[in-house]
Amino acid sequence: MRLNQLTGFAFGKIFGQLRRRAIGAALLGLFALVALYHFTVAGSLALETQYGLLYARLIVAGVYAFAALTTFVILWATRAKPIDEETAGALGSSRSMQFAMLAEAVALGYALARKLPGR
Repeated sequence: MRLNQLTGFAFGKIFGQLRRRAIGAALLGLFALVALYHFTVAGSLALETQYGLLYARLIVAGVYAFAALTTFVILWATRAKPIDEETAGALGSSRSMQFAMLAEAVALGYALARKLPGR
């Protein structure tokens, strides 16, 4: 087997699996949207018998607005925040870097010394 056949086989296997997962994710999203539509219709019909058509639609719209607002708040709270200058200064100082390099060298030397075959 030549190299181009091996790479073609590897890429085909990787991208085949990715394609199957993408198709699965798309089907999952489609079925979730269909289920959401049917739940919305059923909920609207149930609310319509008790509160009337206008209030049933307002209640369903309020539920969706609340879900959207909750999602927005979660995304806003977990956004990437910029690094302030105090943190950047502490992480980037040469003294801290020297200490980190020294600690790493000590740890590496200890690990290598434990692996010596003569012991």
